[in-house]
Amino acid sequence: MYEEKSTRKVVTMKTGFWSTKKVFAVFAIILLIVSGSFALLAAAKQVPTGYTGVLLTWGEATATLSPGFHWIMPIGQEIFLMNSQVHKTEAMESSASQDLQEVTTSIAVNFELDESHILDIYRELRSDYEDRVVKPQIQEALKSATSKYIATALITQRESVQETFMNILREKLSQYHINILSVSVTNFQFSATFNAAIEAKVTAEQKALEAQNYLRQVEYEAQQQIIKANAEANATITLAQANATKTIITANATAESIRLVNSELANSQQYLDYLEIMQWNGELPYYYGGTGNLPIFTIPVPTNSTETP
Repeated sequence: MYEEKSTRKVVTMKTGFWSTKKVFAVFAIILLIVSGSFALLAAAKQVPTGYTGVLLTWGEATATLSPGFHWIMPIGQEIFLMNSQVHKTEAMESSASQDLQEVTTSIAVNFELDESHILDIYRELRSDYEDRVVKPQIQEALKSATSKYIATALITQRESVQETFMNILREKLSQYHINILSVSVTNFQFSATFNAAIEAKVTAEQKALEAQNYLRQVEYEAQQQIIKANAEANATITLAQANATKTIITANATAESIRLVNSELANSQQYLDYLEIMQWNGELPYYYGGTGNLPIFTIPVPTNSTETP
């Protein structure tokens, strides 16, 4: 009997400890902790690098948030991310040149949002700035730029065309707080008729250039022949002058030699005697006078090989 009463008492005590109020209180505490955790998580936001956060309070853009960790109200506030990195858009647009030639241009444009006007961009364009503003203005700027050049100049003055296009586009997009960093005109495509005309012109210019080069070659070879002929003529004249000079020098030397020989012989007694002998007619004079000696000449007389008895 005593044991039964004791058991009932313990059960009554346990039932009294987990009363309905206490159960609800514990449940409320747990629910508050969970809700607080979710609210804490909802209030903690992070803006990644390369983006600018737009703080929306009940849907109205009120402030911008730089990359990093931020606390916001979990109810009534949210963050919209605006991409502040460099954007690249490519397009292929058709336009007309100054001489009314149809040209299709492939272009690439690099741009970025002005971070100091992110709120204005969001309020006016949200995140649709590329489709709503950038691409239409690219088309307009390209038409304006190509209309300033004739078709052939679009090719030969590509850098000038590119600079003109960038200046026009930069001016058009500046009112939307979009900065143009660089543009690139990658290709020009013309009609088949124009391409054929260009090819024919290039072919004609190449042939004219070949003819000019051939003419220059002929003129060069003719000039070389003239130079060669002049050189040979000068060489012949120089050789003739040298031979003439040589002949004169030889004749002068011979004459001088003869003069010297004659001078020497004229002063030689033997030579003088030789001249007298050569001038003698073979007869002795009938008389001879003077104080000198009688000249004696030895005249060879032929002798017989046998004597007469």
